[in-house]
Amino acid sequence: MSSVQVNIRPEIIHWALRQTPQEKLGDKLMNNITKWLNGTKTPTFRQIEDFSKRTNIPLGYFFLQTPPVEQIGLLEFRTISSVQMADPSRNFIDTLHEMQNIQDWMISYRQDFGFEKLSIVGCMRNIRDVDSIAHRIRNDLDLNLTWFEKNDDSREAFKHIRRQLESCGVIVMVNGVVGQNTHRPLDTDEFRAFAMVDHWAPLIFINAADSSGARLFSLLHETVHIWLGKNDLYNDRKCRLFGVSDTEMLCNAVAAELLIPRNIFLKHWTVSDDDIYTKIKELAKDFRCGEVVVARRAYDSGKIEKAAYDQIVQNAIENYNRQKQKSSGGNYYYTKGSRLDSCFVKALCESIRTGRTTYTEAYYLTNTSRKTFSEVVHRLGGIE
Repeated sequence: MSSVQVNIRPEIIHWALRQTPQEKLGDKLMNNITKWLNGTKTPTFRQIEDFSKRTNIPLGYFFLQTPPVEQIGLLEFRTISSVQMADPSRNFIDTLHEMQNIQDWMISYRQDFGFEKLSIVGCMRNIRDVDSIAHRIRNDLDLNLTWFEKNDDSREAFKHIRRQLESCGVIVMVNGVVGQNTHRPLDTDEFRAFAMVDHWAPLIFINAADSSGARLFSLLHETVHIWLGKNDLYNDRKCRLFGVSDTEMLCNAVAAELLIPRNIFLKHWTVSDDDIYTKIKELAKDFRCGEVVVARRAYDSGKIEKAAYDQIVQNAIENYNRQKQKSSGGNYYYTKGSRLDSCFVKALCESIRTGRTTYTEAYYLTNTSRKTFSEVVHRLGGIE
């Protein structure tokens, strides 16, 4: 049986190539693509199927007359107007769609079960005073000034803030890959986190591929966005001092105040110029956060120069890259459970019991199977 040849418009092929790094396509497919574009060869249906799988682009898109225009409203809220975000990857797009499905489900669930709108969403919309916003968030999350002292490190601090957010009704999802596909890692250079504001089910997504200290800062950064009532796509990999909007500067400042209260920081800062880097490492341990946050607090307080701050940021990126190469997989069920919001899972269980949601839909929303769903529910304290 001869192969079925198909006509694919060149502009569709060019668009698809922009969606995926070429090294993922392989030499054989790239050679074929070159021939398709110069007209010396026509692709077969199976080759386009392969192209679709390698790029994670829906097969039907290849047969359109013009490249699809995917409406991604969150892009307008990105921190930095980077080239990557101008033409986002399929990994980001698919992750965003997955989170939108979860948020839509939770909105419907909470409305159907008579939940009230969350008063925290947008409660500080017109406030621009850092201390006032930080004070309100501390009260809502039941945090005192030295809340971090009860945690061993940034990982434990992250878990604590996450639990407090979940108790307020904020959905917190964490993942470093698309769904459960370990062959589709999320790129921290493309985005670190995002927040989708809604009065019934605000959602924060944290890119787990980031360092533990960075994840903690991102979580609090996006928390401020929820309290301000503003969507956000946080893609500032280099922790810029300048070149971001007033809202982003405000969110950074509040997040820093929540992590490292200024008055406490100033009492701890007693250092000569020669000991700057040692002191920052020490304070990062004391405040259970990343060194970059301490450096930013030091810079904003006039304790270090911009050159020192930039060097600390660069060191943090290099250290993260080294640690990333050494990282290995952990416990499967623990990892799976850590990706999901516990209140979301419990809501799914309640909805299943009432017949509103099927197990099939629950497996789809959580990227689980019958076995893994039961195990995750058990570990998160839900009752299936």
